[in-house]
Amino acid sequence: MFLVRLSLRLCALIFLLALIAYLFACISNAQEQSAHGLRPDMRRALVTRTAPDKTNEARPGGYTPQRNQAALKQRPARAPDANDRARTPAHPPAHNVNTEATETSMSIAQTGVMPALITNRIAPGTPLRRVLHTSQLSTSSAAGTDEQYADATNDGRADERATFDTNGGSFDLAVGRTGTRYEVFSAIDDRSTPTPSDDIPVGVLVTAFDTNGDFVRDSSATFDLHRDFNLPSAVAVIAGTSRSGREFVCVSSSGFFDRSNPNNPDNEPSAGVVLLVRDPTTGGFDNSRSRTLVAVGSNQISYANALALLPNNDLLIADFDSDELRIVRDTNADGLPDTLDPVPYYSYRFSNDAPLDIAVNSRGVVFSHSTGNNTVMLALYDTNGDGRADMDEVVVEGLSLDNNLILHGLTVDREGTVYVIEDATGAADTTASGGNGGVPAIDAFPDPALNGFLRDGTLYATADNPTSQALTGLSFGQDAVLAPVAHLTLTNSASQRGDATRGGLGTILGTGLTLGRSGRAAAAAIASGVRVTVEGVSAPVHSFNDSQLYIYVPNGVGTGVRTVVISVDGTVLAAEDVNITSANPGLFTNTGTGAGEAIALLASDMRYTPSPVPARFNNQPSVVALFGTGWRNSVPASATVGGRDAVIEYAGPAADFPGLDQLNLRLPDGVTGATAVVIHTANGATSRSDVTLTIQ
Repeated sequence: MFLVRLSLRLCALIFLLALIAYLFACISNAQEQSAHGLRPDMRRALVTRTAPDKTNEARPGGYTPQRNQAALKQRPARAPDANDRARTPAHPPAHNVNTEATETSMSIAQTGVMPALITNRIAPGTPLRRVLHTSQLSTSSAAGTDEQYADATNDGRADERATFDTNGGSFDLAVGRTGTRYEVFSAIDDRSTPTPSDDIPVGVLVTAFDTNGDFVRDSSATFDLHRDFNLPSAVAVIAGTSRSGREFVCVSSSGFFDRSNPNNPDNEPSAGVVLLVRDPTTGGFDNSRSRTLVAVGSNQISYANALALLPNNDLLIADFDSDELRIVRDTNADGLPDTLDPVPYYSYRFSNDAPLDIAVNSRGVVFSHSTGNNTVMLALYDTNGDGRADMDEVVVEGLSLDNNLILHGLTVDREGTVYVIEDATGAADTTASGGNGGVPAIDAFPDPALNGFLRDGTLYATADNPTSQALTGLSFGQDAVLAPVAHLTLTNSASQRGDATRGGLGTILGTGLTLGRSGRAAAAAIASGVRVTVEGVSAPVHSFNDSQLYIYVPNGVGTGVRTVVISVDGTVLAAEDVNITSANPGLFTNTGTGAGEAIALLASDMRYTPSPVPARFNNQPSVVALFGTGWRNSVPASATVGGRDAVIEYAGPAADFPGLDQLNLRLPDGVTGATAVVIHTANGATSRSDVTLTIQ
């Protein structure tokens, strides 16, 4: 009996040791490189089409969206004269499309879009925040490349280029703060056998390195995410940095399920999302920090066709099948997303807004688009600060976005410009399948104030061969030095209150505005590389430091909402939409605060002596000159001194100093001491009531 018990114990011990070894192997796999020569499976990518019509039965036992999808209506078309916001939606550059996309002989003459011939290489030292990465894939072979573009002239069009990786391309890519490129794609592991019966669909992650800064891959490592995390595909990747400075990536499988054919062999279990934290000592990933965020097949979500990080490193997941954005929150404030919130970040209101791709700018504005030959891009806003979007706005209309769950691209650069891939699959998007065979192209939509008010787009780059290539995935590098673009305010330089005026003097306030540079003249600003634009028009800078700039607001910028941008050596440091008005009178004071004793000169007999001023000069009421800004556009102006009307002898621009206004008034009788002086413009604007003039 003792021997039997001993034998059972030995068997249990052997089993326990084997189990521990197996589990240790599974955990360790996250850091082991794959030995297989895996390549993007374009066949699977091209057939993975979305299902805008979701009336067919969903995945058995799958995730149930918060909204009733059957009740969702289509977004109504915007009336041509509709304008719900201060600006109407932007439009993409004109793209003529091939109406016979099934013809393999599609030519440039048919499409009307000439692929840009970019022969200049990206200049050495170009920061990765200015380099756009994308993948160019053959739609008919295993060929593909990962490309890089730069816009050296800042005109919204790429003029420099370098091929980073010629080894097959990827479905999506991201660039970490260390400069590591992360490329993901779906592949077929043939298990080194000639028969397809044992093939396994796998998700693949490649870490690629450029160690000498020539914008060409010189080493890489490949990771099998099916073996490590059971991901049957890898379609989206995003890179970030934790609070402790550790670089990480999140990768998702698609979760594709064909509602019209539940037996489709390309169907996958519900999507999974994994977090991989870099190990700086090995160059691989840290097993103790890497983890599954959403398990494959758990039905916690349906699709995960795109990923994006909010500024606080919460992870957004685009679930096209559920018409939702899901969110994995960082619940312990370590800068790593860790817990899937059961409540969506946003549930879309219309069925044709289902999120195919998403991107987030540094101020938390979320951009998303769906599919369609004439569709829109949305900006989503969290207006009440509860950590969920509660409104959407159409910011671009007229986009041509292919019906493909995997091949697409959307990103935002540091300065707010939004980049989107139109017609990603090119000629493969046939008219027979509802497409238009348009030329794969990257559009750039400036958003200088980083608030979702996009300007009309420019054609940034196109596929080299529209007849046989697709574009997919977009990403800029992260900046390890510069902070995000800062906020600013612009106010009347004299009163320090209210809006600045066109043709007037304005004061910009903020922090981190000039990289610590300072100066007290326009020439010093030019020499220091400090530049301010108002709605794209250069504004002379009279003095500047890191928290305050005095500028002349060009008269030609007009009135209304205008974007103010501060840049140093061509790098944007601060930006904001501000309101420019026609009249807002303000008087300069001795304190420089906009209140207190006004800067005034006795103008009688051209004396021009400073205050205090006499009530009378040569037995006549004294004429006093006051200086400020903000009334030249609304004259005749009037003024009161001590509550009594003063006779205005002149109101308008002061000589020889752009933006400075002058008002000469004759003092009313019977007013002495420190008394309030107030200016009124013709349109009813009034200066501050706490500005005084001392009269003797």
